[in-house]
Amino acid sequence: MRTFIEIGPDGVLSGMGPQIRNTSSDPVEASDDAGEAWVPLLRRGRNEVRALLTAVARVHVRGQAVDWDQVFTGTGARRRVDLPTYAFQRQQYWLPASSGPVDAAGLGQSPARHPLLGAAVELPANGGLVLTGRLSVAAQPWLADHVVAGQVVVPGAALLEMAVRASDEAECGRLEELLIETPLTLPKHGGMQVQVTLTEPGYEGRRDVAIYSRPEDAIPGEEWIRHATGVAAPAEVAVEGGELLVWPPAGAVAVDLGDFYGGLAGRGLAYGPVFRGVQAAWRRGEELFAEVVLPEGVAVAGFGLHPALLDAALHVAGLGVGGEGLVLPFAWGDVVVHAAGAVSARVRIAPSVSGEGVSVMLADGVGGLIASVGSLVLRPVSAESLVAGRSGDGLFRVEWVPASVAGPPVESVGGVE
Repeated sequence: MRTFIEIGPDGVLSGMGPQIRNTSSDPVEASDDAGEAWVPLLRRGRNEVRALLTAVARVHVRGQAVDWDQVFTGTGARRRVDLPTYAFQRQQYWLPASSGPVDAAGLGQSPARHPLLGAAVELPANGGLVLTGRLSVAAQPWLADHVVAGQVVVPGAALLEMAVRASDEAECGRLEELLIETPLTLPKHGGMQVQVTLTEPGYEGRRDVAIYSRPEDAIPGEEWIRHATGVAAPAEVAVEGGELLVWPPAGAVAVDLGDFYGGLAGRGLAYGPVFRGVQAAWRRGEELFAEVVLPEGVAVAGFGLHPALLDAALHVAGLGVGGEGLVLPFAWGDVVVHAAGAVSARVRIAPSVSGEGVSVMLADGVGGLIASVGSLVLRPVSAESLVAGRSGDGLFRVEWVPASVAGPPVESVGGVE
C-alpha cells in the first residue's frame, strides 16, 4: 500500500498520478485496488490550514507516521487524548414515542375537567353516566391536611364536590340529597380508584348518584366500597342573595375562637394548614356567621367549590353541636353551587327549614351567593368505624398454601384422630 504526498501549491500531480489505474475525479478519493493513494497537501480554492490538516489526517489513518507534536505546535493544545480502543457505538437516548393514548379523549372517554375526576363515560345501554378518578396523598397533597382520629379521611365536602360535578355533567343543577354511608380513608402509600355513578334519568329527570372506591392495586373481582348515595335533579335554580350584604351581620356578637383548632384536634379532628380557614366567627341567637379563607397558593381551578373552603365553613357548625366526640357530615340536602372559583367566603349557618340539621350559605365579599345547602345533618363517628372502613394494604392478601405436616402422625384415640 503506497501513499504519495504532493508538496506544492496545488494537486496537479495528485490528479494525474492515479489516472493510470483510477478514473476518480477527486485526487483525495483516488486509489487503486492495491490501496495506492495520492494526497496533495494544498488544494486550489480551499482553505490552506484545512487542506493541510485533512491531508495529514489521511496519511495518518493509512498507517504512516506523523509527528503530532510538530503538528500541534503553536495551536495551544496541551495534551493528546487517545481514542477508545473499541469501535464507536451509537445509541439513542430519546424517550420512545408513546405506543398508545394517555389522556381521556385518547382512551375513548370524555375529559371530566376536574381535579378529583379525570374522565366521564356515558353508558349507551341505559343513558347512565360514570365519572372516574384517582385519589392519593401524593396526587392531592392537600388531602393529607384532613386527619380524623389519626386517619387521612377524604372530607365529606370533597365527596359532595364530586357528586355535584357528576350532576353537572348530567345537566342536573341541584343535588337533592347525598347520604355519606362510609368515610373514605386514604392509605399512606398508593391511591384509591374512585367512581361516581349516575343512573339513567327517571321521574322529572332525576338520577340516582353513588360514589364508590377501591384500592388501585385491587385484584380482579375485588368489591367496590360504596361511600355515598343520593339524588340529583335538573331543576332551575333561583339565585337569591343579599342576606350577607351587611358584614359583620347586624346584632351578631363576636365569638372568641381562642385555640379553636387546638380544641378540634383534642376531639380527634387534626386539620392541617389548608383546612384551617376560619378567620372569625359571630353568633346571633341560633345563627352562626364566619369568615373562611383558603391559604394563599391553593389552586381552585376546576372546582365548583373547593372542598377545603366548604369544610372550613362546616367547622363553624361544630360550635353549635357541643359534645366532645368526632362529628362529621352525614346527610346533605338541597345543595346548589352558584359560583365557582371562590377563595374566601362569608358563611351563615342557621337551623334548617325542615327542622332537621342546619342550613349553610356561602357568599362572596359583596353578598353574592357562592353555594347553598338547604339542610346538613352531622353525626358522631368512632375511630373504630374509620379503621373498619379503611381499605387494606395491597401487599396483604388471603392466600391458601399447602400445609406441611411435621413429625409422626397422631394416633387415634377412641376412634377419633
